[in-house]
Amino acid sequence: MTPVNNKTHYIKYHHISDDPALISKASWLAEQRQLIQQQLRKSNRDFTTAFNVILISMEIFQCYDGWSLYIPTNNNLFSGTYQRNNTYTTEIRDALKWLISNNYLEQVYGVTRPKKKNSKRRQWMPQVYQITNRWLSEITDKPLSDPRLIRRNPLAGYWECRKKIDGAKVVITPSDRQLTLNTAMLSKTDKVLEDYDKLMAQVITSIGREAVNPAQLSMMRIFSNGSLNRGGRLYSPIQNYKKETRKCLYFDGDPTLEIDYSSFHPHLLYHQDGLQFNGDDPYIIEGFDRDNVKVAFNIMLNRKGSKDNKSAANTISAEVGIDTLAAKALEQAILSLHSPIAKHFNTGVGLKLQRLDSDIAMSVIDHFVNVLKRPIVSIHDSFIVSVRDTESLILLMADCYRMFVDEKINMRGIKGTAQEFSKALMDAINLCFEQQTDGMSNGYWDTLIAAEGVRDFNDVSVTEEDASDAETL
Repeated sequence: MTPVNNKTHYIKYHHISDDPALISKASWLAEQRQLIQQQLRKSNRDFTTAFNVILISMEIFQCYDGWSLYIPTNNNLFSGTYQRNNTYTTEIRDALKWLISNNYLEQVYGVTRPKKKNSKRRQWMPQVYQITNRWLSEITDKPLSDPRLIRRNPLAGYWECRKKIDGAKVVITPSDRQLTLNTAMLSKTDKVLEDYDKLMAQVITSIGREAVNPAQLSMMRIFSNGSLNRGGRLYSPIQNYKKETRKCLYFDGDPTLEIDYSSFHPHLLYHQDGLQFNGDDPYIIEGFDRDNVKVAFNIMLNRKGSKDNKSAANTISAEVGIDTLAAKALEQAILSLHSPIAKHFNTGVGLKLQRLDSDIAMSVIDHFVNVLKRPIVSIHDSFIVSVRDTESLILLMADCYRMFVDEKINMRGIKGTAQEFSKALMDAINLCFEQQTDGMSNGYWDTLIAAEGVRDFNDVSVTEEDASDAETL
């Protein structure tokens, strides 16, 4: 069973508020908890901060607008070996359980097993809760904090390094050697993402006319396999909105479009080997569904085979939802089409490519934030910007690709997706792709955008991933 209309976010504890009204309410909740718990002496545990973080999470994730929250309460996530991250404190856990037991939060769905994104396999998702009438009458019936007074939780860094332990992905501290070798990269990550937060806090972001809290745009960089050289992609809550929903993002009233590198990882592999793919689309193979080819291709990149089992057919079968014979045929078709780079399959090279594409993404964001001072949202290897920034983004993506891959190689195509605009605006966007933008001043764009207006979007929904797998926690 899945939550109705997908208006359910996964709770995160990455922010805290300095607003006196919210701080006062958090302090009151801490006092009420102490009274009800009938504690004989004052606890040294900081429940005021815990309630502060929970209260601001309710605001960031739209609980006063009818949204629900996935809230895990498993004790193992809040301490010890399997602690999800530093923001998962035992005070947060106990404060949540107190709110639930005292009917401030009510469970509306139990644990579910929805299908994973782009996979036939299922994932575990925790219970879903919503605020109750008691919350609305005794705590607050509307957001308490000035959005400008929301800041990063000191326990939440801008990057994490994860490692799989007994099947669960948990945050670890990299070795001293890794930290020393990557000091410059990590410092740069901290600075760029902090600068990004400051810029986006000044931008009015909305989906149609529905406001989006700037904290939903805040990003974290996630490294994988216990290594700072694997993964490194950026994650934010905003990326979990469905693609159709993201098309209706607005920055300060400007409509946006999303531009991504076409078939990024296949072309990266070819270019790193000094080769070019001899075709238009690396994921098109006659007789096979393109989406299935793409999923299988990426399985073959990310899987690390053993000496006794080089084939990814069983994994492809499970993920794509086809029988083993069909999976073997699909695998062989991919190996045949991409024989020039076949040596990379089943080596786990996918996470190395993610580190490279994340370096490119960081460079794009840095330039937009600190040079252009313009809003941008990263969705891994794609970027959402105002329509007036289309040409700037296209040129920058090309420059950053050459900078990190090979200055003599041009990236193989980009594509843009957007809502249905008027012919006048679409013509302007197409001219940006062709780099024919003479005369396109800010006044020109102001006129086009004013004529376009803001499109209302009623089907605002998200598709959450299991936070232990791919989400920022």
